[in-house]
Amino acid sequence: MLSPKIALNDDLHGGEDAPDGSQTAYNNSDVETGMTSKKHSIHRNSKKISQESSNMEINVPDSNPREQPGIFRSIVRLSKRFSLSASPYTDKNKTVTVSAGNTVNNLKEQEEECNAVENQDVKGTIENKLPLSVMEINQLISKNNLLEANENINKLEEELLNERDPEKDEETFQEYTKRVRDFNLLCDELAKQIMSIFTNSLTISKQNGNILCLAFKVVELEEAADKKWQERLNHSGINCFRRPRKWQDLWRETVRKSVEERITKVFLPTKEQETSWLALHLTHLQQTILEDLKIVKDLVQKCYPEKYNIFNMYTKCYHESVSSHLECIQQKHLELIELYPFLNWIINTYKSGDVMSHPDLSPEVNVQELGPLLDQKVIENVMDKYAKELKIVISNLMKNTLEEEKKKWLEFEAQEPELMMGHYHSDMVFHISQMIHEYVSKSGDISNKLKDKALQISLDELTDLIHCYQQHLKDKKKSISNPLPLLIVGINSCIDLREYVRSLKQNNAVHAGKVEETLNNVVRELNKILSDDILLQVKFVKEYITQIMKQRIYCKSSRQRDTAANKIREELGAIHSVYKEHGSTALWLFPVTQDLSDFIGSKKNELETKLNKLHMDFPDIGEEHVSALLYFRGISRGRKKINLIKFFNQLRKDPEGSVPESRHLLFEQIAVPAPLGCMPLFT
Repeated sequence: MLSPKIALNDDLHGGEDAPDGSQTAYNNSDVETGMTSKKHSIHRNSKKISQESSNMEINVPDSNPREQPGIFRSIVRLSKRFSLSASPYTDKNKTVTVSAGNTVNNLKEQEEECNAVENQDVKGTIENKLPLSVMEINQLISKNNLLEANENINKLEEELLNERDPEKDEETFQEYTKRVRDFNLLCDELAKQIMSIFTNSLTISKQNGNILCLAFKVVELEEAADKKWQERLNHSGINCFRRPRKWQDLWRETVRKSVEERITKVFLPTKEQETSWLALHLTHLQQTILEDLKIVKDLVQKCYPEKYNIFNMYTKCYHESVSSHLECIQQKHLELIELYPFLNWIINTYKSGDVMSHPDLSPEVNVQELGPLLDQKVIENVMDKYAKELKIVISNLMKNTLEEEKKKWLEFEAQEPELMMGHYHSDMVFHISQMIHEYVSKSGDISNKLKDKALQISLDELTDLIHCYQQHLKDKKKSISNPLPLLIVGINSCIDLREYVRSLKQNNAVHAGKVEETLNNVVRELNKILSDDILLQVKFVKEYITQIMKQRIYCKSSRQRDTAANKIREELGAIHSVYKEHGSTALWLFPVTQDLSDFIGSKKNELETKLNKLHMDFPDIGEEHVSALLYFRGISRGRKKINLIKFFNQLRKDPEGSVPESRHLLFEQIAVPAPLGCMPLFT
């Protein structure tokens, strides 16, 4: 009975996917130890070797026949020279251990040794020497004797191909199948070890770059073997177990994944841990990119042939990995404090001298070739989120500013508002202007489009604040006894805001013009309210003077007169100062405070001078008013009174003493009752 045929296709490999994309040819349940340690010899009986097998060619680069014996010995010596004491690397749970004694401190020496590996002719050869056992090859892999291990694996493959006999008995077939599985295990283990070296390139290149040189040399040899196999694929007699191995593709993917893993492991605090978590993360991300690419430029790329342009390859990998990473972040709900550093980092920082244009990376990095980190539509979407969050923040800040202003209104009844440049003042305008300037300026750092949007949002929110401010002023006025300081502060604040808004017209004429018109309307309305209160104030003043004219107070001593004069100056002055600060149309009332207090508190020899001043400021004052004032200061009769009344009448006869039609009337509307007697209240 004929034995089953040995197939050289995927049916022989029925296992899980190998790192190189092919399928492994083993099963844990079939191979107890994972590898057989028995060394097998090559069947040399030509009767047992089919014509197809005898014509097979090993799929490694051709070598010069004259150099074959010496070359292989050189490879062995080279492999031993580069062999290191190391533990096998298995995925993420194992690392390539480099002996401290082999650490390369001199970068030039490392580069020379890498070049030596690259320049030597290490093409595979077929010698009449048996391959090492599976266990021995595995030990070579674990010790990073990669070239020698790869050479023996290829020789083992050749041996297995030569032993391919369709007429094997069952026992021989099973044994042969196990050897094929062992071969696949060795291929997988070598690929795993080499790719682990590429994964840890940044660390290994700083310790011993020779390992990296060896690993990539194996990849180059296998890539050349794949190419020859591909070229002869349609020729008869070309068979193998693991072609194409595509280790160069696996190398590129390994580098890409290692960069991706570096990016995902960058410190990323939570919002609970750090309020500015995203800004902090971007700082760490920036540091990682810069430090890693500097290692690639200074060390890693020296371990590769120049034609591979390794630094550009790594730069592209970092660019793509960072792009994917930021794409995931922007999908989260981000607030304004997070959106600003995010957009600023993407648009400005990334390609600046802080990262990709850093002097340590120049001139290798061409930022123009990198392209944007995120698609333009994604960036515009993030900008829309920024604008929405900005509107919320500015609206809340405007409301808070108004609430703080309202708290100050409660103090106006106890003390006057702050004075600045001689006017009643509120710092509300300062806070608003600073806030608008800050957010418009920061938005402009990102883009002019976002700057215009920020200004538009600010002006819209300012319009809402002005309307609220106006209404609160009107409501508050009704609840306090003296609303004049409040009204004047309100008018002055609106005028200051109007001046600030006018300065913004050059950036947004339409919205700034609307806000300016709103402020004009508010100022007009508050002025009308104030004018109504001024008319009331005139009646306030007239009643005060009427009390003096009633001749119920008699101040005979100079101390009493001084006390009375000070009280008049204080009480009338408090009323007038409010209007004076604002520039009220009732300015003509202001002199009466000084004139009355001066006349009552002056010495006797100054009375004519003070009376003349009173008459000049208020020509409608009559003899009866002068008589009442004399009575108030203790002169009710006698020659002094007669002379002063005579002096006053002479003033009235003077043409310059006539009352102009344009003058306001004050005393003419104040009636003087008959004296009731002395009432010296000012003691």
